Amino acid sequence: MHKATPNVYVNLWTREQATLRGCNSSFVATSGGVVVIDTPQMPTDAIKWRDEIVKKGEARYIINTEHHPDHITGNFFIPGTVVSSQIVKAMFSSMLKIPGIQAMVKDKDPEGIPLMENYQARPPTITFSDRLTLYLGEHSFELIRMPGHTEGQVGVFVPQEKVMFTGDNFANGWQPSMNFSCPMEWIESLKKIEAMDVEVVVPGHGEIGDKKSVRIFREFIQECVDTVRKAISQGMSQEEAAARITFEIEKYPPALHSGPQWQRRNVLRIYEMLSK
Repeated sequence: MHKATPNVYVNLWTREQATLRGCNSSFVATSGGVVVIDTPQMPTDAIKWRDEIVKKGEARYIINTEHHPDHITGNFFIPGTVVSSQIVKAMFSSMLKIPGIQAMVKDKDPEGIPLMENYQARPPTITFSDRLTLYLGEHSFELIRMPGHTEGQVGVFVPQEKVMFTGDNFANGWQPSMNFSCPMEWIESLKKIEAMDVEVVVPGHGEIGDKKSVRIFREFIQECVDTVRKAISQGMSQEEAAARITFEIEKYPPALHSGPQWQRRNVLRIYEMLSK
């Protein structure tokens, strides 16, 4: 567990670990209780994270930054009202299939199999369209819909800590999945983060960063978009572009064991969105 600010704690995974375990989950300890941002994917990790949380207070809220399973599967194991955007709620059931979760746990977290008894999805019960502010103790949590990695992506700004939680809108040193992305909106969302009074940026994957590392990541996303746009202008078909284009694998490698299909899907998605 990494202490990012006096009251912010992050469960950071290395690139090797995260391939199996999931995203960076976090929590903020306030005088009125704890706010959790995203939950661990594996049951044993979720229980350990819950045990760390209760040392700091009662879990009052869980904020999901997106609908992907590595951010929402652990909601079941941690108390607190679940909050996210309306789009995340709408996508929840389509992404969190119980048989699929059970198979994943059996494969990657066999010790967690007994914890899956009576498992149920826990979707948001409080939602918002564009912005929502939660107040707890002396802290405020500004939830902002920031489309990018997904359409319903949520950024969480805690001004008292000068920290921003981005979900996978920012993957520090990783090439994120772009399969559900809104590329042009993504660039604008990152610019908004750069303009905020933020000192610490907690990514969905990778090491904790700052606004400089967000800028570098934004420039990478812009390069991806520009590369695909150039291919379109040269008359490449979508399939040809997916076969020929490779983004910066050395600087921003995809997740381990993801294979060439990860890169291919990213190109296909950007091509699709630029062609609309």
